[in-house]
Amino acid sequence: MLLLDINDTEIRLTRDGHELYAQPGIALVERARTLFGDEASAQSRLHPRQTHNEFWQRLNADPVTPAGRGVANQADLVYLHLRRVLEAVEINRAELAVATPSTVAAAQLGMLLGIAKEAGVEIRAVVDAAVAAASLQPLTASCRFVDITLHRAFVTELEVQDGTVARGAVEEVPAAGFAALVEGWVDTVADGFVEGTRFDPLRIAATEQQVYDQLLARVDANNAEIAVAVEHDGVSREVNVGRRALRQKSEQRYGLLATAIGPPTTLLISHRVRALPGLAASLQEAGHRIVAVPADGVASAVARHAALFAPDAGGAKMVSSLPLLTESVDAGARQRAVPTHLLCGAVALPLAEDVDAGDHPASTSAGFRIQADGAGFRVVPSTDAMVRLNGEPLDFDRPAHAGDRIESGSDEFHLIAVVDG
Repeated sequence: MLLLDINDTEIRLTRDGHELYAQPGIALVERARTLFGDEASAQSRLHPRQTHNEFWQRLNADPVTPAGRGVANQADLVYLHLRRVLEAVEINRAELAVATPSTVAAAQLGMLLGIAKEAGVEIRAVVDAAVAAASLQPLTASCRFVDITLHRAFVTELEVQDGTVARGAVEEVPAAGFAALVEGWVDTVADGFVEGTRFDPLRIAATEQQVYDQLLARVDANNAEIAVAVEHDGVSREVNVGRRALRQKSEQRYGLLATAIGPPTTLLISHRVRALPGLAASLQEAGHRIVAVPADGVASAVARHAALFAPDAGGAKMVSSLPLLTESVDAGARQRAVPTHLLCGAVALPLAEDVDAGDHPASTSAGFRIQADGAGFRVVPSTDAMVRLNGEPLDFDRPAHAGDRIESGSDEFHLIAVVDG
């Protein structure tokens, strides 16, 4: 089935869990046309007064200034972006489910249903994204889900009982939205240019756009340093900004989010939160047990629960609780054996209580450890190390399984299970 996830950091359309469209909820309103998504983002610093990025969050009829062709209010932008999404994947009319952040109110959902109908979309169900993401996790007790949109972060209480996960209270942190974090990072990069090259890229819209574009493209790569280059009047300048500097710039906003989360507990974090420099690591250091939800977690869950999303007689079904798919999760866990050795090149190093990958005979620059954790092991990255686990950036401890691939610097490792014959 089709699923539209309206988290505005990345409006995402999937079919049976497979991505069809993923672009930010940003619009650039011009007199003759309106651009959306990546096209709008790529010109947002050049035309800030004509750029709008709150319409998916507001979901109301507030006016848009300056107006444009077919654009008088926020609802018009939602309608036009929805039509643009469908056109991009060559769909005219559709039946679909919608995944929403936990912060969306009932009145906004009513507005969305009306807009969708005008756009040729029949919404079969509206599901809370936090609940959907949690339904694929092996949860045995209540926990919290942490996610971020362009203009707020939020913490959703998840209540687990009798094999079902349900949404509880939701706390918003407006100061920790993604857009505000990016503004701080842009300032940090600009300071680096001024200090290192005596050139301020924020004085000129074109160079500010270059900084903004490169930060968005590279901040989730988990490199210890991010290279940002700008070109002006035929002169190219470049600075390297450490992820630690971005983390330090965001510490106050991260602190507000940590306060909203409260005392140590199990935290499910979205892929958006996982990509924020240093945040997951700081939450783990504060005593939270971190469970990373994959980028396709919500889409996969909705695809698995598709049979539950038949519309009610009165219209779209509102879903704020779902059964936990524990059988499939447990089966998947059983297939992932506990590793016994760390393989690099042709040499396998036996695992023990604490193994520094840098001590592996074939290693050149490893930046992680494998540490015993009860009946298994965990992969523990070193501070500011460039480590990837199964292709994803790793900046906090994760469970280790046989078959995992770990990339660190120029080295590639594999966790394997050696069975005595």
